[in-house]
Amino acid sequence: MHFVASAIVVNQSEQVLLVKHKKLGVWLYPGGHIEPHETPDEALVREVREETGLRVEIVSSRDRTLADKKADVSSLHIPYAVLCERIRGVKGCDHHLDLVYRCRILGPRTRLQRHAVETEDIGFFGVEALDQLKMFPNLKALLRKFLLTAHP
Repeated sequence: MHFVASAIVVNQSEQVLLVKHKKLGVWLYPGGHIEPHETPDEALVREVREETGLRVEIVSSRDRTLADKKADVSSLHIPYAVLCERIRGVKGCDHHLDLVYRCRILGPRTRLQRHAVETEDIGFFGVEALDQLKMFPNLKALLRKFLLTAHP
């Protein structure tokens, strides 16, 4: 099992940030594998920056009172969703445990920049555009639910 972190980033126009994956040929939210030296929170911020050029922060809650610097314990953000995805790879079947977080863009709204080698395209899309995009059905359902419900 591999652990991955993914971001739901929505702009001021209530459009979600998506990247088109070259190898898979589908639109996904930005994200990727959590490296051994990273927390999921750190990996998410890094992956979004690498894939889009945007700086983001996670906006979900976390209980900072549970952190203990002396014992090297930190409190992480609570994911919006946790998905176990079966991935068919070169070495057979594998699973990704996908921690999906709600994020907001930091700083001035800069132009999107495709940085990652595996990304073919990038953009913001409204709920009405989701049906026109080639996406995994569960991701489309998750994004539709997110965009059509109130989220503080």
